[in-house]
Amino acid sequence: MHIKNFIGKNVIPCVIAEKFGKRFREFIAPLTVFLYKHGIKPNFITTLGLILLPIASYSIIALHNRWLFLAIFMTISFLDALDGAIAKNCGHVTKFGGFYDSFVDRVVEGTIYLSLAIAYEELYILCFIALLSSYLTSYIASWERSVKYTGIGSRAERMVVLIIAIALNQLFYGLIIITILSIITIFERSWQIYKKFRL
Repeated sequence: MHIKNFIGKNVIPCVIAEKFGKRFREFIAPLTVFLYKHGIKPNFITTLGLILLPIASYSIIALHNRWLFLAIFMTISFLDALDGAIAKNCGHVTKFGGFYDSFVDRVVEGTIYLSLAIAYEELYILCFIALLSSYLTSYIASWERSVKYTGIGSRAERMVVLIIAIALNQLFYGLIIITILSIITIFERSWQIYKKFRL
């Protein structure tokens, strides 16, 4: 089959981000309402994840404690999902909040890969490639929001793969999978944008 026809007709959705995002928000709706009523705003949750980031880096670089790093990383990932859930469930979506959340996401992702590159020196090139492809994937979505849920390598999918890879102590294969998923998503999103804006 011609590649254009394949990509154009078989755009694969971001399974986790699209299918489970809404269900997750519904599942934790009571928690989000409780937190919001007690003055816990989305930006506070976002900042909390940012504060935990240096601790995560220290745990893997200085302590070489993979499980502690994984626990903190999973906590940061949960907080990243929680802030968005509070914003949407409680009607507190703001332009600054969207910018701040996206900015912190990039800081978290960059710091996580940098920490892994330092802790696992033999994998620093793979860490760089995975980070670069991940950033390009997110950049395309930030430039054209309509493709946010296009592709199999959204941030949610990438983080799940990374968490599993760290848990199984198979970071090498995890980085390769993340890179492949990101590259596929880059092509899919670029093709969708081309079709939408071509003259």
